[in-house]
Amino acid sequence: MRATSEISNRRVEPLGSERAVWIALIITVGTVLSTVFACATPFAALAALAAMKLGWRPASVVIGLVWLANQTIGYGMLGYPWTWDSAAWGVAIGMSAGLATLAAMALSATYPVRFAVGLPFLAAFVAFEIGLFLAGFVLPGSNAAFSVPVIGHVFLINVVALAGLLAVDRVATMSRIYIRKGLVRSA
Repeated sequence: MRATSEISNRRVEPLGSERAVWIALIITVGTVLSTVFACATPFAALAALAAMKLGWRPASVVIGLVWLANQTIGYGMLGYPWTWDSAAWGVAIGMSAGLATLAAMALSATYPVRFAVGLPFLAAFVAFEIGLFLAGFVLPGSNAAFSVPVIGHVFLINVVALAGLLAVDRVATMSRIYIRKGLVRSA
């Protein structure tokens, strides 16, 4: 129990307004990317950032909301078929996104700074893909969905999404630093 509390104590919780911005950003990006990538929404990247920026409970809720938006867009706008297997795959995606969040959370506060993003992200990606792979044993589908080119493409989507969100975080951090030092006048 002591090790768990030490890990929890090392995690720096964002301020209230910063946390709210991250919640809005992750949900918005997840929703927008769901319209573009449908089933290839970068849940691993979003789960890793949610785990690192929000903490366990808010991260779980945020990823759940992204999944709900993904499914709503899929069935409401993108024409997903209204069949039992399509719905079951939707549930499998949601459960895999939950696994990704758990994996990212497990590693987000336990490694040195240089691994602060990389390991939680990789753990989230592997957990997400394993969840989907396991679902493939009981749900109808194609083995081609787990081919190296397809997984590589999904990985690339996740890396680009992660890099974009980290760039936004860096710009926001630098802006706050400049404003605090009086280098930029705030309106």
